[in-house]
Amino acid sequence: MIAIDYPPFTSEKEQDSGTAFSLLNDALKGSRLTILPQYWSPARANKLVRGKGWCASFYPPRKQDDNLVIIGLGSEPIRLGLYRHRKQSRFYWDELSEMKGKKVAYLRALARDGIGQQMTDAGMVIFDIETIQQGLQLLERKRVDYAFGDQVSGPMIMRSLKMDLGEFQFSETSFRKLPAGIWLNLQCKSASTAYEYLMQKGVKALVIQD
Repeated sequence: MIAIDYPPFTSEKEQDSGTAFSLLNDALKGSRLTILPQYWSPARANKLVRGKGWCASFYPPRKQDDNLVIIGLGSEPIRLGLYRHRKQSRFYWDELSEMKGKKVAYLRALARDGIGQQMTDAGMVIFDIETIQQGLQLLERKRVDYAFGDQVSGPMIMRSLKMDLGEFQFSETSFRKLPAGIWLNLQCKSASTAYEYLMQKGVKALVIQD
């Protein structure tokens, strides 16, 4: 199972490995499958899911393939957006170009794809980071204007860093809204077995649109 340290969803420090692993364990309860988390840096996880020799991943692959499916594990969507120091004004944008020239902390492994490319095309300056935690620390020190994150893990990470949540705002605008889910590579026998078991239990495969 490929994962990165992204609390509270996936975490090496938690006994249950985080919310996402708890949901997966519940979904697979009654099967003979054993979940073995393997944590990697975002760059390494990104490289692994681009290859063929993996079975399951909480880190999203970056290519379209009929053998790759995502299975939903929760009903609450995860909103991907930006954090900034709190201002009196609402935090939203109609076009990313409104933030041209602003510096944003963003995951190094994703900087050249998807959201990272959108920000670059809009004229934003990407400050490469390895973890969401690093980005929030840079934001606290005012070394960046914005830090990439989501509405669930952001506050939890801030509390762990003893940051004052009242000093920061999460954007009303979202880059994407994603369900909590697990990617399965059906070319792997164990992943195929897990897929069949989950389908029999009525768990749904999801469609992700960029």
